[in-house]
Amino acid sequence: MIEFKALGLEDRALLLPFTNAKNRHIADTNFTNMFMWRHAREISYAIVQNQCIIQTQYPNMNPFVFYPLGDGNKKPIIELLLKHYAHLGLPLEFASMQKHECEELEGEFGDMFEIEPRRDRFDYIYHTHALIELAGRKYHKKKNHLNRFYLQYPQTQFEPLSSANVEELRAQNNAWYAHANADDKGLYFENLGINDALRYFDTLGLQGGLLRIDGEIVAFSFGEEIGAKSCALIHIEKANIAFNGAYQAINQALLKHLFPQTLYVNREEDLGIEGLRKAKLSYQPAFLLEKYYARQKE
Repeated sequence: MIEFKALGLEDRALLLPFTNAKNRHIADTNFTNMFMWRHAREISYAIVQNQCIIQTQYPNMNPFVFYPLGDGNKKPIIELLLKHYAHLGLPLEFASMQKHECEELEGEFGDMFEIEPRRDRFDYIYHTHALIELAGRKYHKKKNHLNRFYLQYPQTQFEPLSSANVEELRAQNNAWYAHANADDKGLYFENLGINDALRYFDTLGLQGGLLRIDGEIVAFSFGEEIGAKSCALIHIEKANIAFNGAYQAINQALLKHLFPQTLYVNREEDLGIEGLRKAKLSYQPAFLLEKYYARQKE
């Protein structure tokens, strides 16, 4: 049996070489992402033969794992996983697999697994400079919307997040959440994650910023560099909708001030939410990072 350990902040240094490997732009296995959402599901890990296995389990559902992280032959690791879950009377299930991982799995295990794409989970990857500049016809409406915001609120100021303002931001975000739908479990767990991320902001290696208008915080966002610093991963973006255009403004300002050196920005998935999908597509992604689900056949 494989012994899994519950994921905690103290595990970051150990896991980072696996989760933040070069050219790995996927959001799901990012340490901060998992740390923030650990309240909503059980997340644990095991290091086996110098590779990392991450297991996730939602309440009343079977556990699944991500494809093993790290260098080396994956076949013996997957064979151990097959034995582990067989002992539990469960099928082996992989989530958020990338195309090359699916091909490797099929190459080693044939048709043992049923594999299907999960469109709702595809990550939206953009060219960073495109979202900063908003140049050209395809961004014409976006640029006009942003210009109107700054014409209406020329006093807008951008501030990087730091020890000087992070507690004020936590209080403001919690005040916003207090007026949200109390029955929305997604928002509840998201707010817990935001509080954790802001509490351990420096330890998690995050970068973020906020917008002020006449001293009031009207928007904030934070993320980090992944994939050997070639990509910015945006974890959270929040704004006061009373200030029309604040979301667009913090989107651009964060990249302009803190991530201009990155080639790409990952703004994560749309979860199948129609309005969110429309909004993400409207920013003209460079590509969608496809994710697949694989389940051991009976």
